[in-house]
Amino acid sequence: MMSSRAKKAKLNDDLINQILEIDNSSNSSEFSDFDDTDEDVTYNPNSSESDVESDVEESINDEKLDSSPASFSNTTRIEVWNYVTGKNRKQFLFNNAYSGLKIDIPPDSSALDIFKLFFTSEIIDLIVVETNRNAEQFLSKNRLSKFSRFAKWIPTNENEIQKFFGLIIWMGLVQMPTLEDYWCNSTRYKNYVAHKIIPRNRFELILRFLHFSDNEKFDGDKIYKVRNLVEKMIYNFQNVMEPDEDLAVDETMVPFRGRLGFRQYIPGKSHKYGVKLFKLCGTNGYTYNVQIYAGKSQVDGKGLACKVVLNLCQMYLNANRTITTDNSYTSLPLAYELLKNKTHLTGTLRSNRVRVPGVTDAKLKRGEIFGKENAEGIVVAKWKDKRDVTMLSTRHGIDMIDTGKKNKNKENIVKPEIIISYNNGKAGIDLSDQLSSYSTAVRKSIRWYHKVATEILLGTAVVNALIVYNKMHERKLKITQFREILVDQMLELEKQNESIVNEPSTSGNKRSKGNTKHYFQETTEKCNRNRKLRKRCVHCYQSIKDVEGTVKARKVKKVSTFCITCKSKYAPPFNGFTKLILNCYPSIETSVYPEPL
Repeated sequence: MMSSRAKKAKLNDDLINQILEIDNSSNSSEFSDFDDTDEDVTYNPNSSESDVESDVEESINDEKLDSSPASFSNTTRIEVWNYVTGKNRKQFLFNNAYSGLKIDIPPDSSALDIFKLFFTSEIIDLIVVETNRNAEQFLSKNRLSKFSRFAKWIPTNENEIQKFFGLIIWMGLVQMPTLEDYWCNSTRYKNYVAHKIIPRNRFELILRFLHFSDNEKFDGDKIYKVRNLVEKMIYNFQNVMEPDEDLAVDETMVPFRGRLGFRQYIPGKSHKYGVKLFKLCGTNGYTYNVQIYAGKSQVDGKGLACKVVLNLCQMYLNANRTITTDNSYTSLPLAYELLKNKTHLTGTLRSNRVRVPGVTDAKLKRGEIFGKENAEGIVVAKWKDKRDVTMLSTRHGIDMIDTGKKNKNKENIVKPEIIISYNNGKAGIDLSDQLSSYSTAVRKSIRWYHKVATEILLGTAVVNALIVYNKMHERKLKITQFREILVDQMLELEKQNESIVNEPSTSGNKRSKGNTKHYFQETTEKCNRNRKLRKRCVHCYQSIKDVEGTVKARKVKKVSTFCITCKSKYAPPFNGFTKLILNCYPSIETSVYPEPL
């Protein structure tokens, strides 16, 4: 009779053989079966407390099931992690010759020309058609009174829509308490822009019926109202620029606090409530792809984080690029999927992710790093700074690099190579969100699709246009300057400024509009050095400022002449010939001004 000790040894041998068979079968399986079940639970503020509790319980049960021996053997392989040597690392070489602009753009293109690469005539036609259709559907289904403002609706056109959006960009630059204040005649709100572009009632009618899809063809898609517009804009983004080696995936929020089934709550964002957008950006802040998160019901198959990254980067896989993600997306299944598509992954990692090696248990002093790698070249490391940082990379090791900076003790600051690469990659997403937030055109609205469309059309597209503009011109513009020039060109404000200059002065004799003549004479004012007081020409200064900026405008030559009629309009700088003055002021009376100076 076999002793109990021999029976226990025999059982142990059988168990070992079973484990080896499981390991061999799992090695032959594809990594596409990975399921990122440890993804974050996104809480929907509109859902009830019971729904939230059920989602949490379901995720906990899935994680327990995933960590059980039976489920582990069916979906994953038994990983072997060793010390980092770099011998298993995959070497992908990126060809920089294919990055940059994909289309030929004339070097003298204006800001509006570059913006129209994204805000194309096709986009404008879509907005015109769907806005007119939405108005027709509303008017046909509703009985209007004789004095209803909707009864005054007439179909819009391309020119009006362009001015409409140009006015919205201008409203982002000039903030007022309410929409009606832009057309207010009160002294505190008086302006020469809004009422000369579009009447207030007409602007409100267009805003009411503004639409991007046909309501009668609704197919149950939660983001149907903007899907067609977003797809066309993404095509334009990808058609203009080809990304460099490094790309980043992250999320941003479009603020919205109204009722919406897929409204999200992220406490770490500046706008805690709103519609969540997943973005794919380059290191320069250019956005290549956007995906609207419409709820968990639309996600199937792989985990949400893994699927989002693969969908956003689908067009740029198998090109030896590097994708940078934060700890919300970084996982081992995502690393395997990207390696299969010749793409590296770099990012921070949550220490409680399943199937992560035991590097998170290492006790380190500040500045120390410890890591392990597997047979696929995936490195998981832990670095001690002010707090513990867990990282994953398929491109880097655990080498420490001098950042070129010094601390308070004048000692060189060194960081892991993974962290430096992560900071460089993620800077593009942060830059895109930062530029889009300056003088944003997004205004309060009860229609969520208005806010999402405005963010993509007048936020993301304007930032992309600025990046293309600065890439082609030596003089770099800031986002506010670019918006100002864009507004001037879309609304043709330069022509309006000229008409305002020619308006008669209220302090002098009354003259008919357009017949004002400028009479120049030498000033008698003296400066503290007993010399004639010299000032810049108002017209030349403003013209150069609108096109080239304040720095160039300050170099305008000062003169000692002024206009008798306007009192404040100074003559332009010249080289001694009257024809230069005539170019600036065609209505000048040449008989009162000497030919040579």
